[in-house]
Amino acid sequence: MVVAAIIMSVSLPSFIGMGRGSGMRTAVNNVSSTIALSRQWAITHREQITFFASTTGMVYTTNNVLQEATNNHACYYAISEGVLVQSITDLPLDVTFNDKSPNVTSLVFKTDGGLAGGSETKKIVLADKNKPLETSRQKTISINGLTGGIKVE
Repeated sequence: MVVAAIIMSVSLPSFIGMGRGSGMRTAVNNVSSTIALSRQWAITHREQITFFASTTGMVYTTNNVLQEATNNHACYYAISEGVLVQSITDLPLDVTFNDKSPNVTSLVFKTDGGLAGGSETKKIVLADKNKPLETSRQKTISINGLTGGIKVE
């Protein structure tokens, strides 16, 4: 019994760390998928679409009014011509958008799949809420302004 307790006490921290990592992986996959969906929507429907990332839970409604979402933590969504294309989705509780670094809170995709407002690469940074400034605990989603191509770093 003592041996089993020792093995459990040694292995428990690694299992906890695996759970935290999966929250970040899930968030990065879901956000990048929503960005890709937004780009595809713009191309397919020939209309501009805006992807929003909110660190505070404040969201724009379909009639462009800023209001508080049902909770008070980071979320993301996409709107096209007043229609909610991707519903408001919360990030896992231990993940947030890093608003301390130069990154964007919205992306507007044009009908050719590129970003409105220039050809520079835009970045959305997701961070561990407990240690948001540690670069080892951040993931960056880069969006090419000219082509709309998405890359996770």
